[in-house]
Amino acid sequence: MMGRKQYGCTKMAEFICTRCGKCCISLGRNIRIERSLSPVQHYCRMGISGDIVMVTLPPEHRDLYASGESDPGWCPFLRRGHGDIFTCTVYGSRPGICREFRCRTMTILDREGREVGQVTGRSSLKTSDMALEALWKGLQGSSPEERIRELSRHGYHAEPFS
Repeated sequence: MMGRKQYGCTKMAEFICTRCGKCCISLGRNIRIERSLSPVQHYCRMGISGDIVMVTLPPEHRDLYASGESDPGWCPFLRRGHGDIFTCTVYGSRPGICREFRCRTMTILDREGREVGQVTGRSSLKTSDMALEALWKGLQGSSPEERIRELSRHGYHAEPFS
C-alpha cells in the first residue's frame, strides 16, 4: 500500500522491508515442504494452522534457491544473498501468514523528528531513550490509540505501520 492511512488522529506510515530476514528466520519453524511437485512447485504445511499451500519459485529466484545459503531452522525458501540481504524465493506466492506478518508495527520520533523507538509485535519497544522507555512501561495494557495520544502529550510522534 502506498502513502499513509488514517489511524485515529495519526497517519500510518508505510512499512518498508529492509530484507533483514528476521521474520522468515523466526517463521521458518512453522513452514515445511510437505511434497514437491517439481523443482519449482512445492506444497507446504503451515505449522500453526495445519493448512497446505502451494508455492512456486519464479524464474528469477530459481538459481538462488538451488545454490543459496540456508539453515534448517529458517523458512525453507529463505536465502541469504550478498551481505546481510535476504530473499524470499517464493515471495509472489508466499503463504498468508507471511503476507500478514509485520516485524515492526510502529516507529516513535522525538520532537526533532529523529527516530527514538521501534515497536515490534503488539508492545515490545526497542529504544535507548530512558524517558520513552519509562513512559512506554506505564502504557502497558493501553489501546494503540491511547498510547499514541499519550506519546504525543509527552512530545513524541508515533507512526504506526500499515
